[in-house]
Amino acid sequence: MIDQQTNARRDEIDLFDLVDDIRDKWYWVVGVSILGALLAIVYAVTTTPLYRTEVVIKDAPGSDLVAFNQPALRTTLVLEARKDSLKDGGSTSDFALSAEPVFELTSETAFLGARAIIRSASTRKTFYMRLLKEGDERLTSLIYNENLTEEQNLALFLERFSFSDPGAKETLDVFMMISFELKDAQLATDVLNNYVAFALEKYDQQIQSELNRKLNAQLQLNNSWADSLRVAYHADKERRMIELREASEIAAAIGQTQPFYNSNDVVVSSEPPLYMMGEKALKAEISQLKARSSLASEDLFIPGLPQILQNTSVLKAVSVDWDSVNYVLVDQPALLPRKPVKPRKLLAVAMGVAGGFMLGLLAALIAAGSARHVVRPR
Repeated sequence: MIDQQTNARRDEIDLFDLVDDIRDKWYWVVGVSILGALLAIVYAVTTTPLYRTEVVIKDAPGSDLVAFNQPALRTTLVLEARKDSLKDGGSTSDFALSAEPVFELTSETAFLGARAIIRSASTRKTFYMRLLKEGDERLTSLIYNENLTEEQNLALFLERFSFSDPGAKETLDVFMMISFELKDAQLATDVLNNYVAFALEKYDQQIQSELNRKLNAQLQLNNSWADSLRVAYHADKERRMIELREASEIAAAIGQTQPFYNSNDVVVSSEPPLYMMGEKALKAEISQLKARSSLASEDLFIPGLPQILQNTSVLKAVSVDWDSVNYVLVDQPALLPRKPVKPRKLLAVAMGVAGGFMLGLLAALIAAGSARHVVRPR
């Protein structure tokens, strides 16, 4: 039992013994700490600094998108029904302007669209290829490594960008931050500013293309409606003229020159036979219908067509002052960074000293324990 108690006391760790061991082997603590500090200093001095710059964009006010609030863009013509009979006449009320916009762009949708373009990997890839084509050797040496494949170089370039949307959840403001890192502070600033301008220009081209596409689609639809109405009108016009000629021949055969209606010949709720209008009236109507063909304004006789033609002329007159349009506001352009983000020299040295100190303590304890180690008898 005495031997067991002795062994138990030997197995206990005494804090004061540890302090004595560290004090005896102090040179291990100092030496490893100095070594850690030296390695950290070498790392801080030899590592190429990496600079980061940021751009902040915000949603534009509605006044910057007022060009898209034109009445011609906010309403579209809808063909609901039509009465194109020359006999019954047509009702222009069958053609109405719908509240559905031809093209609409609000501050929110413009910001989301610009945000998607800026964050797009495809946009950054196109911009990267453009940078390489420009042939700036100073910049090319920082973004292109001949020992890597094109895909690897592109992947490294894409990783230099970072995006954050702190305004989406934390505040009521709508904004986005775009960051870019490069080993040259001035080039990092220039590249990021040029990229944002490039992305917004691409978005502007997309909006212009979409607006032209929708305008052309509506114009083609209007033209299709107009052609259909003209075809139907001329078919009805030709049919009416044939009916009038037949009635005129019947009236001439029975000697019905003037209009004549006999109550005995008229059935309740029905119209009298056409020939009873009289040969003279029938030929006059035929003459008038033929005369319409020589008029430049015959389209005015087609129910609903004047509205379509007016809407078409309004759409053709749509003009947007693109220089006055702002989809987003660049709240803060990329500024020249004052200090690099990597390496953080003071932090690196402090971590080197702290790491060296901890390793030195461990080395001192190991050295002290090894010096007093006694092989126990079996």
